[in-house]
Amino acid sequence: MRASIGIVVLTACSMSPSASSPVTVDPGEQNPTAPTGSGSATGSASAPIAIPDVRCTGTPDAGPAGSFNHVSSEVISALGDPVHRGFDLIAPASADTQAIEGWIAYTIADKSLEDEDVDLFACRDGSWMPIGSATTDDDGHFELDLTGSDRLPIAMRDMYVSVVGDRTGVGFLAYVAPEGSPLIVSDVDGTLTSSEDAFAETIVAGIEPDAQPGAGTAYTDAAARGYQLVYVTARGGQYTTDTRQWLDDQGFPRGPVRLATSFLTLPGADTVAYKTSTIVAFADSFSIAMGVGNRETDIEAYTNVGLAPTTIFVKLPEYQSEMQAALDAGDAIGFDAYSDLQTTYIDAMPQM
Repeated sequence: MRASIGIVVLTACSMSPSASSPVTVDPGEQNPTAPTGSGSATGSASAPIAIPDVRCTGTPDAGPAGSFNHVSSEVISALGDPVHRGFDLIAPASADTQAIEGWIAYTIADKSLEDEDVDLFACRDGSWMPIGSATTDDDGHFELDLTGSDRLPIAMRDMYVSVVGDRTGVGFLAYVAPEGSPLIVSDVDGTLTSSEDAFAETIVAGIEPDAQPGAGTAYTDAAARGYQLVYVTARGGQYTTDTRQWLDDQGFPRGPVRLATSFLTLPGADTVAYKTSTIVAFADSFSIAMGVGNRETDIEAYTNVGLAPTTIFVKLPEYQSEMQAALDAGDAIGFDAYSDLQTTYIDAMPQM
């Protein structure tokens, strides 16, 4: 599936300040301290800003199923389970437009649902609120652009998309924070999973892969210090929900995930290009304090987006021989255990 744009915004409800000024924290959602996994940032007056973690239980009441626009859509929806996914929003508070987007598809073949209506919801102060509707394009892609007073306030919050034709849907996230807020970007396969191919084996055998020992604890420590985790992997987008669920099951702090829009991204140059372009999209708006990976491609991508070698970390030893030249050249820092990464580097990072 291709990430194409072009859906016209239909409706949206009032939520925050006009586009002439950055959005702020909704007073009703303000936490006295930054919750674990939400991070914090420095505002224009140099005062710490807690990023609320706004969550809703269950799914929104979207009403009864309507009718599909096309008979072919009914056929597609009946062929297999939905593999819908939202594209987690990562936006600075100063952004004039917040693009709420994703893809609607069914079956293991990832068959797109074309020219069909979806309803979008955002969690506001613990309750689901409708924010508008959109129509999918030829690739099953939908987009709702929030501008002006319709933009979402500062927070990490639950989002949801519901297909009008059958009311299947999926949750995703929106992260809006002051410009310059600190992030940690992490690869997933082999970096957080027990091995590079563990997830592929899961697809075949149906067994959830183990996490690298201590990884969840180290990242939770980083989140508690005010650093927002963003997970970037070259897995195909159809595995977005599986990836999000695995991170949650393994105790990783919640944060936006980025998966490739293509069904398969080949190792090597294609992976470097994908990760570089993905990280660049938010690197200018936020401060990336650390990039973590396990392959030469991770080192190249992090270097491409401007990370200093002292902020690029790679998990050893699975691909140590592949990365040895880069390590010898000082292009990245290798670590054998997440306990070492935590005590030596994460605990030395400033509290935000």
